[in-house]
Amino acid sequence: MRTIGIDIGGSKALAVRLEDGVVTAERHTAAPGEPPLDTALAAIREVWSDDVEAVGVGIAGLVRWPEGVFAWGPHVDSTDLPIRALLEERLRLPVVVDNDANAGAWGELHLGAGRGYRDLLFITLGTGIGGAIVLDGTIHRGLSFAGEWGHALYEPGGARCGCGKRGCWETAASGPALIRLARAMLTQNPDGPLAHRLRDQELTGELITAAADAGDETARGLVAQVGADLGRGLCNLIAIFDPEIVIVGGGLGSVGESLLGPARRVAADALHGGSHRMLPPILVAGLGPAAGAVGAAMLAEDLVTGRLLMN
Repeated sequence: MRTIGIDIGGSKALAVRLEDGVVTAERHTAAPGEPPLDTALAAIREVWSDDVEAVGVGIAGLVRWPEGVFAWGPHVDSTDLPIRALLEERLRLPVVVDNDANAGAWGELHLGAGRGYRDLLFITLGTGIGGAIVLDGTIHRGLSFAGEWGHALYEPGGARCGCGKRGCWETAASGPALIRLARAMLTQNPDGPLAHRLRDQELTGELITAAADAGDETARGLVAQVGADLGRGLCNLIAIFDPEIVIVGGGLGSVGESLLGPARRVAADALHGGSHRMLPPILVAGLGPAAGAVGAAMLAEDLVTGRLLMN
């Protein structure tokens, strides 16, 4: 079976064509700021083949399930957009639309680091923090919007978040948080090694983490600080859900130990009853940044085969 999966985030979109669990085409598409319907259609065209049987879309923000209405998101421009219905009308194919983290969790559960587990948490790090909860092998959506812990209050009176509130967790442990720390550091030390490395380049979270992975000590310190804030938040989630495993994906999640090492250490130190229990494994997404798109394609396949219950 051939399906297409699209992952629409705050700064980029990724499209894949999936054939019996194997990615046969993959394209990064879309410029930031495009309406999500236009983004989805452009991405679909990039990986289209005439034998595609269904399409899945994961999108960053609040998605009403199972209607596939994009209600709102701080990083994607549109409100109350019936993207599932509009795509089905355009494509004349079955379409499923879900939150991007839910799609990523589904991909990781079946093809990534979550294989063999039934209860897991999936954390996406990028423009913001997203999340998904898998309980007994099923995505837990609540009324529709479960897993939006990136907007849990983390630091009262802290930095303003894209959602309009102050002090959300993602203001301390996401791509923009890392960029903010780096800008402050570069202002204080404009002639340091990191400033020379990043000179004349657009500052991004990926660029800073790449510098950390290359051994730049200043960048490593910045990434470790974000990792520590990630770990404190993860500790709270672990205390609530007691999962078998925690998987971290998205643009920043793919950096590996420079971020997750500090996160694990802080989470282990802060975990309630830590001397009497084991911290669950905290792993990088096995599918990397493609987890959301692959998971969306898998949701589309499950829709066609009847394994996905749309209720």
